[in-house]
Amino acid sequence: MTNTAQTQELRPPGPRAIAPLRPFVAAACGAGYLVAGEWLIRRLFATYGPIVSIPLPGIPVVLIKDPAMVKQVFTEKPDVLLGGRGVRPSALIYGTGSMFVQEEPEHLRRRKLLTPALHGKALENYRPIIEDSTRHAIAAWPTGKPFKMLRAARDLALDVIVRVMFGVEDPGERARLGRPFETLLDLGSSEQLILRVALHSMGGLRRWPKLDRANQAIDDLLTPMIAARRQDANLHERTDIMSLLLTIRSEDGEFLSDKEIRDDLVTLVLAGHETTATTLAWMIDLLLHHPRELAKVAAEAEAGESTAYTQAVINETLRIRPPSPFTGRYTACDYRLGGYTVPARTRIVPHIGEVNLNAETYEHPNEFHPERFLDVTPPTYAWIPFGGGIKRCLGASFSLLELTVVLQTLLRSGRFQAVHDDEDRQVRRGIVLLPHRGVRVRYDS
Repeated sequence: MTNTAQTQELRPPGPRAIAPLRPFVAAACGAGYLVAGEWLIRRLFATYGPIVSIPLPGIPVVLIKDPAMVKQVFTEKPDVLLGGRGVRPSALIYGTGSMFVQEEPEHLRRRKLLTPALHGKALENYRPIIEDSTRHAIAAWPTGKPFKMLRAARDLALDVIVRVMFGVEDPGERARLGRPFETLLDLGSSEQLILRVALHSMGGLRRWPKLDRANQAIDDLLTPMIAARRQDANLHERTDIMSLLLTIRSEDGEFLSDKEIRDDLVTLVLAGHETTATTLAWMIDLLLHHPRELAKVAAEAEAGESTAYTQAVINETLRIRPPSPFTGRYTACDYRLGGYTVPARTRIVPHIGEVNLNAETYEHPNEFHPERFLDVTPPTYAWIPFGGGIKRCLGASFSLLELTVVLQTLLRSGRFQAVHDDEDRQVRRGIVLLPHRGVRVRYDS
C-alpha cells in the first residue's frame, strides 16, 4: 500500500470530493450549516460516526462527539493543540487582546490573575448584587401579560454583570454602561457572524462597519473609565472586577495594559451575559413543561436550606440545552485522534450538544431528568457546556451561582405560567443556540 493510500485511509471520514470540486463542497457545507444548523451536524454524525471531517471554507474542521476523544483533546499539550487558535473566531467579537484567544503561557498567566475574582470567597460578595438585580428586574416585568423570558433574562444578566464588573450602583448609569455591550451581543448572535468568520478566514471582508462602530462605542466608554479608576483613591479597597484588573500584578511584577484590561472586560461581560441569560430562559421553559420538577425547585427555594435540586436542574438544563454548540482546538502538526490522523492546521471541534447527549453516558439522553445529577458531579468529558481543559470557561462558578440565586429569587417572589403548551425549539443564531420563540411566559409576583 502506498504512503498516499495509507494517509487517505487514516483521514477522518466525511464528505469527499476530487480536488477541483473541493471549494464547491466546502461552500455547500458552509451554506448547509447556515441553513440547517444543528440538524446538519446530527445527520453528519449519524452518517459518518463519532468523528467527522468537514471541508468548511477557509479551514478544515473535524467534529467529534465521543467523550474519550474529548478527553484526549482537552488534556493534550497546549503546544500540540492550540487553544487560542481553536477559538480564534471569537476574537472578532471579544478582541485580539482577550485572554480567551491567547496561547500559552500568556493565557495561563492572565487566567491566574483573574481566577481569584471569580471563585471561592469572592463569589459570596456577588450574591446580594444578584438578588437585588433580580428583584429590580421583577418590578419592571408586565403583570399577567406575556413577555419573552429570553429578553428579560438578557436585561437581568446584563445588569448583574455590569454591577459586578464595574461596581456601579446607580440604575441609570448601569443602563448607560450596558448599551454598547448590548450592540456587541446582538452582533455576536447574528447570522452575519458565521458568514463573516468564514469569509475572513479566506482573506475576504476584513472590515465590518457595524462591529467597528460597536467596538468604538465600547472604547469611548471604557478608556476614560479605566483612566479615572486608576486615579481613584479607594482603588485598592474596591471589589469590582475592573478595579481588581487594575491592581493585580503578574509574577514578574507587571500590570495589565489598558488594552488587555479592555479586552478582558469585554470578554467577561459578553461571555458572562449571553450564556447565563440563555440558560436561564431554557431553564424556565423546561421547568414550566415539567411541573413535578418545578414544584421541587420551588419547594427548595421556599425552604432556603439547600440548593441540591436546583443545582441538578441547572446541570441538566446545561446538558440538554447548552447555550453554545461547540468549542475548539487547532492542530499545530499532524495529530493522531481516535485511530485517524488529523492534518496540521485543522480545527478540532468537540460538539457540545452531541457530547452532552451521548447515549452511552446518559440513559434516555434526550429527556429532561434532573435526578441524574442529584448529588452527582457531572462527568468531566461527557458534560462540557463550559468547554474543558485549560480553556474551560473561567466564569463557570460565577454563572452557576448566578443561575441558582436568580432562579430561587424568582420562584420565591412569584409564579410563572407558560404561554405555549409545547417546549420552545432550539435554533442556532451566530455562535449561540437560542429558543426560537424566546420562551414566552407570564409572571405574577
